[in-house]
Amino acid sequence: MALAYPTKTYADAQGQSNPPATVLASKVDTQAVRELDESSRAEAAKRLDEPPAQLKEQPRKTAELAQPPREAVPSPAVQEAKKPVPAVAPAPMAAAAPAVDNAEKLRLEQERKAIEDDKRKMAAQLEAMTQMLAKLQQENAAAAKAKEAAAAAAVEPPKPQQPVTYANRKALVIGNDKYTDVSPLANAAADADAMAKSLEAVGYKVFKHHNLGEKKFKQAVRDFRQQLNGGDEVLFFYAGHGVQLGSANYLLPIDIKGEGEDQIKDDAILLQKVLDDMEEKKTKFALAVIDACRDNPFKGKGRALGGRGLAPTTAATGQMIMFSAGSGQQALDRLGDNDKEKNGLFTRIFVKEMLKPGLSVDRVLRNVRNEVVRLAKSVGHEQTPALYDQAIGEFYFKQ
Repeated sequence: MALAYPTKTYADAQGQSNPPATVLASKVDTQAVRELDESSRAEAAKRLDEPPAQLKEQPRKTAELAQPPREAVPSPAVQEAKKPVPAVAPAPMAAAAPAVDNAEKLRLEQERKAIEDDKRKMAAQLEAMTQMLAKLQQENAAAAKAKEAAAAAAVEPPKPQQPVTYANRKALVIGNDKYTDVSPLANAAADADAMAKSLEAVGYKVFKHHNLGEKKFKQAVRDFRQQLNGGDEVLFFYAGHGVQLGSANYLLPIDIKGEGEDQIKDDAILLQKVLDDMEEKKTKFALAVIDACRDNPFKGKGRALGGRGLAPTTAATGQMIMFSAGSGQQALDRLGDNDKEKNGLFTRIFVKEMLKPGLSVDRVLRNVRNEVVRLAKSVGHEQTPALYDQAIGEFYFKQ
């Protein structure tokens, strides 16, 4: 490669001023043309002496490659034009382009992740808000239901729970007060209702009857006997007229005539027969409660039939018997004219005591007896319920 050196003329060397630019350019061009012509003529003469191109092509090319080409000396202007342009350093941006691209990609990736994180956070917040809204809706619905229930409860009284009935607890309850041929009674049927309700509350299956005539009374006793099984706990309650004939006690149906002792014995129900039925059925425990100690219903029939109250009796093994009053005593229906209770003295106390939990049956009966004696004395009357106890073991109305 030809190097461009600055060319000085003789005049320059002598400190003379440069010739005019037109003269200099003319000289340079003439010199260059002369040199080019001489070179061309020499090259042509050389080619005439060389062998054909097919034979010399390869050696010539080899020689040309081996020897540096001859170069004509360019003029100052040419040299100036051929001066190498100083290398320009590559722009910093070109070198940093890959780094810039990576940084841009990193920034975009970070922005994308940030957007995705924001979306996830917003989705989580939306889910939390949805759950909270659902919870509030449930709470509002529950509060509304509770409010409706409270309003309904305020309007309607709560329904009492149905008592549990035990298969081995059975009771026959009879109340007779509407007698046709002897003096009627005031509250025997109400006493039967109160006793039946209390017995059901402590698990008895109750067979209740009001105002039974002879045939129905005897049929009720027979039907009840068929309901009994061995091991049952049985209670028989009777409120109505009763009479003692000899050493036996009879319970009177509402159609009893009272024409004589034989007729009474035939038409009335022998208490001992009811007790015997329960014993024959091998009941585990049997209790007979008889509220029939009132005035003799036959005392106005000319010849007195029987006397006041019931005769003492004997309980069989596994049985207890309680009369509302002792021998020769009268059971009170009321404690005076101001007594508004619809039940007789004995029954009203009995149904309260039997509902007290944790008291054995014999304790309940003794509490009833003590309370009846106390209240009867408060009005100047003597009434001591009679108790006959042959029970074995302890039994409870309510534990």
